[in-house]
Amino acid sequence: MDERPRLLLVDDGETYAHALARHAADFELIDPGLADQPRAPDGPAALDFLETAVDRVDLVLLDMRFDVPQDRLLPLAEGKTVRRQRRFQGVAILRAIRARWPALPVVLLTAVEDLSLVDVADELAAQSMTYVLEADDLDALRIRINTALHEAARSAEEDAVLWGRDPALRAVRRRLGVLARGRLPVVLEGETGTGKSFLAERFLHARSGRTGPFVVLDLATVPTDLIPAHLFGATRGAYTGAVADRKGVFELAHRGTLFIDEVQNVPLEVQKQLLLVLQDRKVRPLGSNREVEVDVKVVAASNEPLPEAVRAGRFRSDLYMRLSPATRVTLPPLRDRPADLPFLARRFVARAGDDADVAALRGQVGAHLGLDAAAPLILVVGRERAADEGDALEIALPEPAWRRLSEHPWPGNLRELAMMMHNIVTFTLVAAVDAIEAGVRLRHPRLQVDPGLVGDLLAGAPPARAGDDEGALDPDAVRVTLAPAKTLNAASTAVEAQYLVHLFRQTDGDFEAMAERLLGDPTRGRAVRLRFNQLGLKVRDLRDEG
Repeated sequence: MDERPRLLLVDDGETYAHALARHAADFELIDPGLADQPRAPDGPAALDFLETAVDRVDLVLLDMRFDVPQDRLLPLAEGKTVRRQRRFQGVAILRAIRARWPALPVVLLTAVEDLSLVDVADELAAQSMTYVLEADDLDALRIRINTALHEAARSAEEDAVLWGRDPALRAVRRRLGVLARGRLPVVLEGETGTGKSFLAERFLHARSGRTGPFVVLDLATVPTDLIPAHLFGATRGAYTGAVADRKGVFELAHRGTLFIDEVQNVPLEVQKQLLLVLQDRKVRPLGSNREVEVDVKVVAASNEPLPEAVRAGRFRSDLYMRLSPATRVTLPPLRDRPADLPFLARRFVARAGDDADVAALRGQVGAHLGLDAAAPLILVVGRERAADEGDALEIALPEPAWRRLSEHPWPGNLRELAMMMHNIVTFTLVAAVDAIEAGVRLRHPRLQVDPGLVGDLLAGAPPARAGDDEGALDPDAVRVTLAPAKTLNAASTAVEAQYLVHLFRQTDGDFEAMAERLLGDPTRGRAVRLRFNQLGLKVRDLRDEG
């Protein structure tokens, strides 16, 4: 039996098919019977083949340019002319594949180094993309194919709740997969509940190859005066209450991974010591003359952008540089991933069914209905039915309730959604169990969620954060972070800097518009820019951040 990966080539020409057949015998090119060579000649042909034979395909090799008749072109919003649609037809085909088979790995091919379709640069960056110019470049293609296949396999094995199906997160996963292997620190930014701690342990540490433990220090829960002892350790008597020697988290995480959550809470006077530990890989416990060598991979997390903390004077710029801005990764909030909500909700329902406090309820209802003890929980919406799930217990959410969930801003992100679905499952199963124990005979493995339950649960949800959809309700409102300063002037200056950065972003860097908002006079933009300089705000850096 042929165990080679099976590739579907989508290409209007024969060049790639000939080259792969001649120089890449470690892959099997599928012959869909649509052209003289084993390939699909255009987008419609490829989609038609995948509709009936996607299970035969391990990966799609997709050309970028297609010189085919206009009636064989898939629509491309950015393609204002037929010539442009042909040049970037691969983007249109990619989108169609992603919409129907989001888990199917795709590798883009092009012989054109200058891709001027800037509008989709981020979209293309989320793919395994390679330039194939000569036969010698096929090694690069082999590497891309291998990477994409391994990522697809890992996606099937990993907990996909964090990743969902958002194409933008594919680039994040690929980047973190690389960062996990080296010694460089990794900086994770994102709102509370976006999955930073999960990523640190289940992804970065798991893929690091390190033999030591995974150690967590959540600075949001540590009193400020005890942070140095938690970080670096302390000897007996080093501070009031130190009745015995204690190791710091760097020593505890030796040869492993140290996750420092809410790293922006490290006091300024301690940040210099942290910098030296990262730089020298040696730690000196408080009250000790000895230095201990430590081999630790640091993952630092923050629920606010560290560059803003640097500009506000609350985080040392040299420590930020040591943490390496190049490894900074921002996890998007759930409200920016609306297309992922149905997928994630279903995964959280399935996960809830395996929790110990829910499994007994599920088993009791399942036994009453004659279902297998391991029958999974399946979320369905409205009148839809679970497809091909066989022996399953359906949790049916009415359409109005689903609309309320879809419109919710999810300030608690994935954590809030997980708890919401867990509560929906629990309340629904409890109601069914109560009915069964009262003598009601259930006939169908479909439990409808109480239409009012979602509203009741949302009424107790955390309020939207002040920074969510910042300015949507009040364009002049902005959340600022207060931190102790040596003088009142320094504290007020830090607040002013945060507001000006907010206003700069809100106006897309238009100083005249800022002057209109601040002073009622758009001709005084120069004065606003001068104030930027006085506060040490770098216009170029802000514009580079986008």
